[in-house]
Amino acid sequence: MIATAGHVDHGKSALVKALTGTDPDRLPEEKARQITIELGFAELNLTAPNGETIHAGIVDVPGHEDFVRNMIAGVGSIDLALLVVAADDRWMPQTEEHLQILTYLGVERAVVALTKSDLGRIDSATEQIRTQLRGNVFAESPIVPTSVRTGEGIENLKRAIASELAAMHPQRDFGKPRLFIDRVFTLRGIGTVVTGTLTGGRFHRGQSIVLQPQNLQARIRSIQSHGVEIDCAHPAMRTALNLPDVAIDQINRGDVITDSDLGGTSSTLTAQVERSPRLRIKEPAARPLKNGSSVYLHHGTSRVAVKVALLEKGELEPGQKTIAHLKIASPIFAFVGDRFVVRDASEQHTIAGGVVLDPDGANFRGAAQVKLLSMRAIAPDDIDVCVRSEIALRGSMPRKTLLNKSHFSAGERVH
Repeated sequence: MIATAGHVDHGKSALVKALTGTDPDRLPEEKARQITIELGFAELNLTAPNGETIHAGIVDVPGHEDFVRNMIAGVGSIDLALLVVAADDRWMPQTEEHLQILTYLGVERAVVALTKSDLGRIDSATEQIRTQLRGNVFAESPIVPTSVRTGEGIENLKRAIASELAAMHPQRDFGKPRLFIDRVFTLRGIGTVVTGTLTGGRFHRGQSIVLQPQNLQARIRSIQSHGVEIDCAHPAMRTALNLPDVAIDQINRGDVITDSDLGGTSSTLTAQVERSPRLRIKEPAARPLKNGSSVYLHHGTSRVAVKVALLEKGELEPGQKTIAHLKIASPIFAFVGDRFVVRDASEQHTIAGGVVLDPDGANFRGAAQVKLLSMRAIAPDDIDVCVRSEIALRGSMPRKTLLNKSHFSAGERVH
């Protein structure tokens, strides 16, 4: 899965159309305003350097500051970011905010498309991008000049994307499927359909599933990916599920389709919260995050109101991180190691990101307990660290508690 990122009017949707032949803007309002408002989707088939075909999906996200919440919903389960920067406007505020969001969510690879290259100034724009990416995980990402008007660079961009995807390991299948829902609709004669990007495991036609946080049991009647009927959906696959037992008014964006034996939802999380060192002192987003602040948490495709209790300090400045309790207004279905984004109460600024350390949110406050949680924060995907810290924190390690809500497979847990 690939997702676009970048400032409004830098040509993300036009680039997706040039790459795939599909216009991702489907709403009349998007056509009228000539900006992306909702998430758009397209299929992209590429040829890897070794000649094999790569089947990928692209999520096209809004670039306008008013629709950042929709952007975050589109980039939570991706393998590669397609960061779009226009040669005329260059690096802009939403370019920076989108970069920080990708970093908070743990995206590790990107290709930069320098759009509108027919306007010139390619060398200076490329130099500015390199400067802006310095010190970031994307610092060495390929930068490809492109123009959808002339067609320049589109094939080069396809090759760069294919090369990056071919170098990646496939998303892990650890036997715990979660589909974070980003669209819900009905089709005549078929019924309710939900879509999202599948992570963590597989879904099969006819399988019984549960809808969280409602804890609603249902059955998958059919599965599609990019309009094609399939028997089984795999991790990283763009997936549509037909759920005939569920009414459309029972489902919302942000809900999760999963297995029935993975436990319940969380109303409190313990997490490490981190503020980007890139936040500039005079920006509103750089104001200290204070103990007791009310903010919005973006997890998967959900957005929920949260109250923050910082455990190690009274406030959090840019470049700092700490352990925190997050009291959630509406329950979510989270695992250890899940990443999230925090935006302020006005929903105008992205102010922090973080990683879930305890999805059951026990009220640990002692210095020794905080130290153990900090160890887990350094290696949330290390099962040995997770088990040792859990036993030290709680005195035992029941199999169906923390390890159930984790990125560890049953085989890993046995060993």
